[in-house]
Amino acid sequence: MLTTRRTLLYCLLPLLISFAIYAVFRSPDTIVNQVLLAFWPAKPPMLHLPQAAWFVYNLPGALWLFAFLWIGTLSASRRLTLLPLVLALGIEAVQMLHFTDGTFDPLDVLFYLLALGAFAALGGLAKQTPAAVAETTTEPIMRHLSKRYKLAMAVFVAMVLLSDVWVK
Repeated sequence: MLTTRRTLLYCLLPLLISFAIYAVFRSPDTIVNQVLLAFWPAKPPMLHLPQAAWFVYNLPGALWLFAFLWIGTLSASRRLTLLPLVLALGIEAVQMLHFTDGTFDPLDVLFYLLALGAFAALGGLAKQTPAAVAETTTEPIMRHLSKRYKLAMAVFVAMVLLSDVWVK
C-alpha cells in the first residue's frame, strides 16, 4: 500500500506538475484550459517553449500515467495495476486510426514506456502482500475495488479525455 509520503510524491506531485504545464504552456483551446478558465478567469499568459516541445506535449501524459500507475497499486487486483498504461496506449491507437480529434504521436508512446520504466524502477511492479491480493476469489473483480480506486480511475479517464484527445 502507498504511504502518505509516497502518495504525495508519486501521485499528487506529477499530477500537479502536469496540470501546471497545461495551464501555462498549452493552448487555451484545450478542454482542460477551458475548464480552468471557468474557475479561474484570469488564466496566466501562455508561454512558448519551441525548443522543448516534448516538455509541453509529451511529458504531461507521462506524468499523469506515472501517477495513475501508482494509484493502480491501490487496487486489490494485480491485474488492474497496469490498466492506466493499457488505456493510454489504447488512446494512442485510437488516435492513430483517426477515431478522435487527437493526433497520434510516437513520442507519447515512448514517454508512456519511460513512465512505466520509472514506475517499475521505484518498485511499482513489486509483488503485493498476500493480504492485499484478492484475485483468488470467484467474486466479480469490481467488488474488490475500493471506492478510492474507482474514483481514481474515473478521474484518470476524465483527465485522458479532457487532456488532448478532444480539442475545440
